[in-house]
Amino acid sequence: MNHEIRLYGAGFARSARCRWTLQELGMDFEEISAAKMIGGDELREFHPQSKVPAIVIDGERLFESSAICTYLCDISPDQRLIAASGTRERALHDQWVSFGLSEMEGYLWSNAKHTGFYPEEKRVTAVVERNTEEFRKGAAVLDNALSETPFLVGGNFSVTDIILGWTVNWARRMGHLGDFPNLQSYLDRLFAREHCALNPE
Repeated sequence: MNHEIRLYGAGFARSARCRWTLQELGMDFEEISAAKMIGGDELREFHPQSKVPAIVIDGERLFESSAICTYLCDISPDQRLIAASGTRERALHDQWVSFGLSEMEGYLWSNAKHTGFYPEEKRVTAVVERNTEEFRKGAAVLDNALSETPFLVGGNFSVTDIILGWTVNWARRMGHLGDFPNLQSYLDRLFAREHCALNPE
């Protein structure tokens, strides 16, 4: 089934997850470069906080990259980029996505805000060390899981890896993977994929 899809994104931001998912699925879509729209009223029509990513699929709006990626896979079941609802593999998808966002990405985002995004007067640099410690705890769990499998669900590449891979790559770019060789090898496998949309810098 063909869908009319418009993605609002910005380079290697979280919208890259959505772009990569769409390309892996072979879905046609229009991408709107929305970097200059962030915080403005035009983008707020599609995201209540005027952020990216946001997507319009057959006239229906959706935001949050993990939700978008999961839904895209659900409406393209023949591509088998996500396990079917009700299976253990689908539960593992939900588990790792929830874990990555809460136990890893949240700490990276907090550090980014307190070291660059916030104006000087709003930064609390004292949280950075603690955030990094908490991130490393989560990274150790993922590193251990990837010591036994090349990908997170059923040993095969899936949208779970697109979502978690983005987080792991952010950690690499922040210099946090030195003690996690399995995470670095994981990224090597992801970067080797044709449609990889991770920031290589």
